[in-house]
Amino acid sequence: MTPRTPRYAVSRRRALGVASVAALLALGACSSDPNSIAEQAKKGDQKGYIAGDGTIEQIPVDQRLDPITLEGETLDGRQWSSTRERGKQVVVVNMWASWCGPCLVEIPHLEKVWTDVQAAGKPVQFMGINFRESPERAAAAADKAKMTYPSLSDESGVLILAFGRQAPTTTPSTLVLDTQGRVAARASGPVSETTLRGLVDDVLKSES
Repeated sequence: MTPRTPRYAVSRRRALGVASVAALLALGACSSDPNSIAEQAKKGDQKGYIAGDGTIEQIPVDQRLDPITLEGETLDGRQWSSTRERGKQVVVVNMWASWCGPCLVEIPHLEKVWTDVQAAGKPVQFMGINFRESPERAAAAADKAKMTYPSLSDESGVLILAFGRQAPTTTPSTLVLDTQGRVAARASGPVSETTLRGLVDDVLKSES
């Protein structure tokens, strides 16, 4: 006599089968969209970035976490470390890439604020993080955009790990470090000149 399979086992198999079919159909539906992030990523053109939602966060002095140490090689081959600026300057860090359209639109606004703070003699350093592309391609893009502030090369995408749980998750992203090297403000997505000036000035004021 052939043993009977318990009803719950049959039901479970059927449920798993239905779930598997549904998953395959969903996967097929996603991959069939040429504009989906998955399809863009497959093309290898790095257009599958996550866009920021414009969120701005300012962190009170007594709530800032430990200082971060960001260091690496700039696009022009110089070694740089955020520890050099400790006790002296506020550091504005911007994550960007030439394959990120909003990043390229944002660069002239960053450049304007950078030249203005320099002209005003404010203790502020700008530093880009060029994310996941070759230094050669990044340097060409920076030159075309007339970017005069330096950028670290992050072809492997590991430099942002220095920020720990405060690491940016969108491109572009901008973080303002106080003179102790702590994250004092963050902008997710493109930031306007007015907003960036305000963030920088507020951090400078918190230092006094």
